Amino acid sequence: MNNTGLNWENLKNWLNTRSLKLDLSFKPERFKKGMGNLNYKILLNEKFAVIRRPPLGPLPPGANDMKREHTVMSALSKKLYLVPNSLILCEDPQIFGAPFHIIDFMEGETIDGGMLPAKWNNKDTAKHLSKILIELLVKLHAINPESLGLESFGKPQGFLDRQLKGWYNRGCIAQNNNPSKIMTDLYNMLNDNKIPEEKEYVILHNDFKLDNIMVSSSQNNSNLQPTAILDWDQATKGHPLYDLATLLSYWTTTDDTTSMKLLKQMPSAQEGFLDRSEALKLYAELSGRNMKNFNWIYTLSLLKLGVVFQQLYAQFQRGTATDIRYKDFGKIAEAAFERGIKSAKNKDYI
Repeated sequence: MNNTGLNWENLKNWLNTRSLKLDLSFKPERFKKGMGNLNYKILLNEKFAVIRRPPLGPLPPGANDMKREHTVMSALSKKLYLVPNSLILCEDPQIFGAPFHIIDFMEGETIDGGMLPAKWNNKDTAKHLSKILIELLVKLHAINPESLGLESFGKPQGFLDRQLKGWYNRGCIAQNNNPSKIMTDLYNMLNDNKIPEEKEYVILHNDFKLDNIMVSSSQNNSNLQPTAILDWDQATKGHPLYDLATLLSYWTTTDDTTSMKLLKQMPSAQEGFLDRSEALKLYAELSGRNMKNFNWIYTLSLLKLGVVFQQLYAQFQRGTATDIRYKDFGKIAEAAFERGIKSAKNKDYI
């Protein structure tokens, strides 16, 4: 049972002291999708649940925050049924090798990569899925944090400025404090322009994209619907357009560069999927928000995207990540910075 390096017996004993019975006759099953936290399906009190903990090895600053995820999920689940409830948090790394929490198990499938699964591979489903993403984001941003007791959650004042400086600093760390010229140029372009005014603060998922949404359909594969929104470990409060920008940074199209297309995070280039301009327009219509300053925020999201893939590529270079997908992540990082510079120069986010 310890072949993963995780002490399941220790976990079982700890849970017993909290009137929670972990049944190890059901061997914990790791969910293999995703490149971040370790997730295992477990049998707890005769019901399926999911235990989440950070990946092995050193972690980037501020990443994989289990306490933050527990706080926001346990609150949001009361208002938005698609958010699984977080049942219990443990911050003691001696119990399971790192802080962890346990959440409700939700039925459904996730979609990643550049192509839709064969059973859903048609332009109507592609269009429907792209609209679902925008509609869910609008619903999330319509929730008043104070109504959930999250008025003190996060540090919304100065959010965009901290994101700019924080992601650049993380990028420097990922490049062994020898940052690439293109990343530095992008940072300077953003820093030299006025940071958008921040008047409204909403709950941000902060990594909102298709593979963090679970979906299911009827037996004939019609009426595809969302069943859960996952991966809240980066959640905070801040400018609502930052979530939209993050989503659209992953939203590649047929017009993007060859290196940018290596991203393959969403099947957004498929026929029927809304393009970035259509998605932006739909969010504006449904939310009623002013999109005046979106270009600066979208450019910032491309700095963030590049650094995220630099961090993952650094894991590959260290040998702590061996997935063959990681070998191209350095190229993707540079492509994201290039697109960010293009966006800043030409006001182009389409």
